[in-house]
Parts: sequence; structure tokens; C-alpha cells
Amino acid sequence: MDEAKRTGSAIALEDLTGIRRRQRVRKSQRSRFSGWAFHQLRQFIIYKAKLAGVPVFLVPPAYTSQRCHKCGHIEKANRKTQSEFVCCSCGHGDHADKNAALNIAELGCSQSAHGRVVGFIRQ
Repeated sequence: MDEAKRTGSAIALEDLTGIRRRQRVRKSQRSRFSGWAFHQLRQFIIYKAKLAGVPVFLVPPAYTSQRCHKCGHIEKANRKTQSEFVCCSCGHGDHADKNAALNIAELGCSQSAHGRVVGFIRQ
């Protein structure tokens, strides 16, 4: 938070509201999946950001893991494995989580440019 405050940065998070209703998981993974406290983590981040004066933006999660950060091409086949991202259009390759994080950051920046601060807490 200190770094974000010092540099005038913001925090962008995927809006995972209702994710448990939208996602299907194997029976063996249900207890692990249900144990994730998305809302609680988001509330902690927003609380700490508010104390530090750092804005928080919630962005839609749609296609953040399938969209190429370099060219914007969206295709399910871009995700070769759980961790590998290779764009079928431009060939850009990266770790899937890093590519998705860059997409989330870009969406957060576009919201910031339009003044849509979600974090102080206007949800």
C-alpha cells in the first residue's frame, strides 16, 4: 500500500461476486473451492487501501484469462494449460496468471481514466 500511495497508483481487482454460482468444480475440489474467501479478501484490501488513500477498482472478470495482453485477441485456445498462455493470433507467450494480471491492470486503468473509483467504497 505504501508503494501505491507513494507513486499515486491504484489497485484493480476482478469482481468475483457470485463466482461460486457461475463456476463448476469436481466433487473432489468442492471443499477447497468453497474455502476461498473472495469477499473477505476484497474487503480487507479495500479497507487497507482506504486507510492509505489508494483507490480500488473492480473490473469484470470476463475473458481476462483468455485475452492476449499484447494484441487483445480473445480465444479459449490461448490457454494451453492452467499456467501457460500462448496467443493463437500473435504468438505472444507468457505465464497465464501474469497475462491475466496485465489485463486486469489495463481494465483498472481504463476505469481510473473514467473516474470510476469503486474502492472508497462506492460499490
